[in-house]
Amino acid sequence: MATEILFVNLPPYESYYAENVPHLGMLYVMTSLRDHGYAVGYLDCARRGTRLHQVMEKIRETAPRLIGFSVDTDNLFSVAHLSALLRSEFGDDLKIVLGGPAAQGHPDEIMARCPADVLVIGEGEYTACEVADSLLRGRGDLGGIAGICYRTREGLVHTAARDPIADLDALAFPDRRFLPDPSAYTVTMITGRGCPFKCTFCFEGRMGNRYRHRSPENIVAEMEQLLAARGRAFISFNDDTFTSDPDHTMKVCRLIRERLRPRRDLMWFCEVRVDVVNRHPELVEAMAQAGVGRIQIGVESADEDVLRAYKRLNVKPAVVEKVVKQFHDAGVPSIYCGFIVGGPRETMQTMERTLEFARHLLVDVAPGSFECNASFLTPLPGTDIRMRPADYGVRLLDPDLLTSSNFNYCTAETETLTQEQINNFRYRFVDQFDHEMRKLIPLLPWRVIEAHARLYNSFSIATAYWERFGYYPRLIEYLRLLGEGRFERADDLSDDEILGRFPTRLYAPIAMDSGRVTVTKGPTLLTLNGLGSKIYALCSGKLTTSQIIDELRGALNGEAPRREVLRADTLEFVRHLDRNYAIFLKDF
Repeated sequence: MATEILFVNLPPYESYYAENVPHLGMLYVMTSLRDHGYAVGYLDCARRGTRLHQVMEKIRETAPRLIGFSVDTDNLFSVAHLSALLRSEFGDDLKIVLGGPAAQGHPDEIMARCPADVLVIGEGEYTACEVADSLLRGRGDLGGIAGICYRTREGLVHTAARDPIADLDALAFPDRRFLPDPSAYTVTMITGRGCPFKCTFCFEGRMGNRYRHRSPENIVAEMEQLLAARGRAFISFNDDTFTSDPDHTMKVCRLIRERLRPRRDLMWFCEVRVDVVNRHPELVEAMAQAGVGRIQIGVESADEDVLRAYKRLNVKPAVVEKVVKQFHDAGVPSIYCGFIVGGPRETMQTMERTLEFARHLLVDVAPGSFECNASFLTPLPGTDIRMRPADYGVRLLDPDLLTSSNFNYCTAETETLTQEQINNFRYRFVDQFDHEMRKLIPLLPWRVIEAHARLYNSFSIATAYWERFGYYPRLIEYLRLLGEGRFERADDLSDDEILGRFPTRLYAPIAMDSGRVTVTKGPTLLTLNGLGSKIYALCSGKLTTSQIIDELRGALNGEAPRREVLRADTLEFVRHLDRNYAIFLKDF
């Protein structure tokens, strides 16, 4: 059957972080249209190197009657550009329908920029079917469809608002077979929609979208489907409100433990509200036992005046510290916190306070699991700060966000801070954390390092620490060798077991000075004394530890200490080399 409706995924301008990330909103709507009887296709332009001529050729080849785009702040201009090209080539016979998160924030601006026929405002599964029926099958008038804005000769028409979908379980699971190669995409899900909070920098809670969640049974059923297709998966729950209803979260975690094999076949990510977790600390252990491997916390600032302006006063620094420590103590490998610089009434002192708090979390509270980033305040359309910047002590430099992409360029100033000051502070924030994290790596216990390695080796999740492990090739080689339990660490073996193993050097350049060896390219620089250099030289993988001791006794020409002393010293040194990722212990 020829494709009637083609969805085209135009990524944000910095498409590197959208590549191979499925557009769940599109998948939900495409599945709904397919089940409604339409032949639906999908063109993913988020892949690196996608060219305009390839996109146009695919559209000509597919010859759809309707094309759908999802619009957000970061791809609006791309959608406008391609829509104009399509309108120019295919005329009014090709129907263009838009939707997406930005539709609720500034629908008139979107329709002014894009020559689209219809803009779907709000959730699109049912609305899209009604719009397609009207445009393609002549069933019903657009004016009778709730939740849209459409174009007429007289101008734009806004219909009545559509109520949010009450029963999310009634929606079919998004069919990932629409993706060109489903196995190449990350695994994402949503557990609920809407938001009960009213943060002034976010439009999600300002749109009247009451919070609704899927039932725990429905959520875990989709997880089972994903694991049946994948075998093993890291699932990202992409909604902002996973922990908003503690009872619901506890039930989801219980079902995961009962019906799946967390940590073995499954690990997952979610966003966390620290004020909710602080009131319900039982969530921490429940989530850890259910396989949570990474959480994200919106901290934003360590200054309470700034937090008050964000309407996030319950997210106090003391509460953040307490919850971060709880997740760290529960063994969650990656605790990611987001900060904003250049926010309402921000000063250099408030930003310094935030930086010092973030450093405290990194070094003192959760070393080895705390990660963070700082983004610029970006006044998004539909947010309180964008609509009333003067009330927040903010001056908009680029209201159209022409210079901003993914919040990586400063577009607003405060009463006391210039764009340049805010930009340079963020640069220092990011640079200092890179330096501090690398300093921490030699101090991290093995269980912490192994947790990051497991996330990467088993689930292809590269945490900020894993990325920094790459500064130390010796450590990376060690982790690869010990991955999936192929070898034991020396600290896990008895003396007799070590004596029967074959200490084997990792490939790493060494420096030599007067016969003494310095082992490089690792978290620690190992400068060995004379005896240590001799032991290291014999760790070629050809001799057991016991045979190395015999070789040393012979080489020392009667100057060797008693055998039991040499044995103890050699065993301790082998453990020292292993702890510092300089050797591993083969068993044959």
